[in-house]
Amino acid sequence: MSPNELVTLFLGEEIFDLTIKESSLYALRNGRQDPQLSREDIAIFIGILVLTSYLTAVNTRFYWQEAADTHNELICQAMTRNRFDTIKRNLHFCSEEDPADRYWKLRPLIKILQVKYMEHFVPQQAISHDEAMIAYFGRHGLKQAIRNKPIRFGFKAWAQNTPDGYLLAFDFYQGRGVAEHTDDNVQLVGKSGATVLDLLEHMKQEFRELPFQFFVDNYFMSIPLMQEMTKRGYDVTGTIRENRIPGTTGLSATKEFRKKERGMHQAVTSRDGNVILVRWQDNAPVTLASTCYGDVPPGKVRRYSRVQKRHVEVDRPHVVGKYNEMMGGTDRMDQNVNHCRIAVKGKKWWWPIFTWLVDTAVHNAWRLYCRAGGTMTYVQFRREYACTILRRWARGSKPMMNRNLAAPGSEAIRFDGMGHIIIKAPSRGTCRNEGCTAKVGTKCVKCAVFLCVNCFAGFHGVAQ
Repeated sequence: MSPNELVTLFLGEEIFDLTIKESSLYALRNGRQDPQLSREDIAIFIGILVLTSYLTAVNTRFYWQEAADTHNELICQAMTRNRFDTIKRNLHFCSEEDPADRYWKLRPLIKILQVKYMEHFVPQQAISHDEAMIAYFGRHGLKQAIRNKPIRFGFKAWAQNTPDGYLLAFDFYQGRGVAEHTDDNVQLVGKSGATVLDLLEHMKQEFRELPFQFFVDNYFMSIPLMQEMTKRGYDVTGTIRENRIPGTTGLSATKEFRKKERGMHQAVTSRDGNVILVRWQDNAPVTLASTCYGDVPPGKVRRYSRVQKRHVEVDRPHVVGKYNEMMGGTDRMDQNVNHCRIAVKGKKWWWPIFTWLVDTAVHNAWRLYCRAGGTMTYVQFRREYACTILRRWARGSKPMMNRNLAAPGSEAIRFDGMGHIIIKAPSRGTCRNEGCTAKVGTKCVKCAVFLCVNCFAGFHGVAQ
């Protein structure tokens, strides 16, 4: 399948129809004229957003300028600047306010994508559960600040990904005091672990019987979570905090274990044999818990020895290697999305979340493309999608080689008397004829300059 067909699996007619309906209602409710949107308008709008992710301009309006260093012919042929601004100004996804949901303005769009992501999920045994950050620097009650993250400020999303980064389930953190979790799940495993169980509710029914292995970090991991996941038929592996480990396990205290040589480890098994705890001395003690992996078979890892002043081989328990191999799915998705992120800014607080949803949809389409044997890189995939969309609905503007022919040094073309036709321009500008300052919406198709009807002949040296 082509990039356009793959992206359409997620950003298709259902989302287009929702956007058209809600945007029209929003415009009328605010006393504006109905923008009369179509599916083509929304597709082109998204195509332009994707194009800005790999071809960034400081100001979005630069793409429509006549200047040679900023003008983008592909965008200008597909949509006028005023039309783009109209769509962005009236963009809306929900008209019914829900005080219990702080993301109600995007909730219909979120629900559609949650279903689409799971619908096209190709099952893989390993699934990582982690948090993703969406950059936002404005003022909002939902904004989070997390240290040691590539994106420190923004909105937080819970995400479940495959090891290669495909996003199969997600939802957003709504802050303290909001009923964002299922009460039963909180009672079972606590608030942090409840996020894992909540996202399992999005799992397709035919997938729920599959033996998935979940990998989580110490924020989510607990013994009750492992017990509950085992009851549901899933294995769990992850780092675990010391205060969440029962005192009767027999593991050495962290302070004592820190004194051991690098590479030493200790493993204990619960009485029922369902949980294995492994503490390993790396640069600092690391404790992992798992229902399916233990310390054997052991592996090796390279570490730099300050004493020997060279890299040496250090023993590593098997569970540590599996955790490092499978846990990075969310981080891999974040790396790709933030490497090529939509650059158009907006004043509405939910705009960064909307663009993140578009970016993750394109990213998921690319992951499906790669699994099918595709060889395009992520940036090439986005370029192919954007160019396909914008070329499909191009309005047949003049070719780029004829642009700015009336600039200094090109008077010979201006007065050649061939192919100069006045047409209606997609925007308005100042007439370029000497002595005329009228704002007009017509221009010369060959010279690519704004001209009023009365000045057209004189500008080209024809006596009136």
